[in-house]
Amino acid sequence: MSLPKINGEVARLWAAPELRWTPGGKAVVTVPLVFNKRKRTDAGEWEDAGSMFVRAQAWELFAENISESLSKGDEVIVSGELSLRDYDRKDGSKGQSIELALYAIGPNLKRHMAKTLRIDRQGVSESAPTADPWANAPRGGNSTDEPPF
Repeated sequence: MSLPKINGEVARLWAAPELRWTPGGKAVVTVPLVFNKRKRTDAGEWEDAGSMFVRAQAWELFAENISESLSKGDEVIVSGELSLRDYDRKDGSKGQSIELALYAIGPNLKRHMAKTLRIDRQGVSESAPTADPWANAPRGGNSTDEPPF
């Protein structure tokens, strides 16, 4: 059963991502996420108002990137499509789980500092911010402090 798509929701990894390989050699990662809801009480204090545990999945290079970049406890921002999966429990009863096919996931930079890597045909290289991003900008006769676009 297909459920709504989510876009830009905040979650936390309640365990480390689990990277596996299919018999055909494709990488697949399972990302255990918890979405927490908080609300203000009449006294102005914040309290927990429920949690939803979801197992998210991604494939191939995306799966490998997630496995290398995220760890237990990380707060992330996710986008993807929710679905319900039926399964049989060990005791023989039926169960359902909510799963998320990931479109995008990344650290919440409000709470984390990220180091980015560039992946292209030449391989992987680290991207480091420069102290002055306009240092190499061409200077014309009409020099201003405005970006050249």
